[in-house]
Amino acid sequence: APYNKLVQKSYARLYLLDARRKYEKEEQKTTKSAGEENEQEINSDPLKEWVSKPIEETYTDKVLEKELKKLSSESFETRLGDANAASKLIGNTYAASVFMGLASLMDKIGRDEEGAIGKNVVVFSYGSGSMASMYRLHIRSPSTPTPT
Repeated sequence: APYNKLVQKSYARLYLLDARRKYEKEEQKTTKSAGEENEQEINSDPLKEWVSKPIEETYTDKVLEKELKKLSSESFETRLGDANAASKLIGNTYAASVFMGLASLMDKIGRDEEGAIGKNVVVFSYGSGSMASMYRLHIRSPSTPTPT
């Protein structure tokens, strides 16, 4: 993606959505079983202040944004580090950025062909307007030998 900070911010918002889903499931379990363990788990969650708020109230919350970035940073690096390696070195390539990220990812995981075969890659590209594209690529064995 062209702006790594924006990608990290978007990833952090997905982290919040996952936390909200988890909170809703735990809330349903607590209601059904009225167990103390579930309640303690929800109360110890660093996002407890935000998971039950209407989502619209979280959009401009800078404290939440900072907390989400901190909480999701390890997962972000694990899942997207390889794909972002080249753009961190080169900088913004604008329209080519998603393909640069894909090339970077393939460079990192392509060295271990057996480990990459059968995996899926989600590619998400957005522009400065209101359009975005998302597609899934499935890694398969090369039909021709890799040149050496």
